Amino acid sequence: MTTNAQIGGNRNGLNKPFNANNQRDWSFGFFDCFSTCGVCLFGWCCPCFSYGQTQSRYHHLLHQGRPHPTGGELFNSECLTYGALMYCGCPCFIAMGGRKNIRERYNIQGSEGLDCLIHTCCIPCALTQESREITLEEQSFVANKVR
Repeated sequence: MTTNAQIGGNRNGLNKPFNANNQRDWSFGFFDCFSTCGVCLFGWCCPCFSYGQTQSRYHHLLHQGRPHPTGGELFNSECLTYGALMYCGCPCFIAMGGRKNIRERYNIQGSEGLDCLIHTCCIPCALTQESREITLEEQSFVANKVR
């Protein structure tokens, strides 16, 4: 049998329980963003770069099965698209897709409508929550190398 830790990293680093639909909660609550002030501040001041970096890290884990060697690219097509949509006042349209991808990778419960609402209400908290979920998987690689 293959576990999440064998395919890439550990996708449930805090061992959150799964419900009957094989889904779980986010590892960190929506308002836990203040416990990682640097990530939250980056999401507040530079949301397009924060989103781009998180998506770069996500795609690297998805396609390479390991953490991005440089911590993710800040400036990429996701960053540009997010910035353009921010200028128009609706970055939630791209952000909800990125959040959905992260939810699916980690079997996190939610919906696209809720993803859109969350990104509309508090962009820094949403970006921080997504980044921290990926960080847990990335950290599991370091933990496995130490053992």
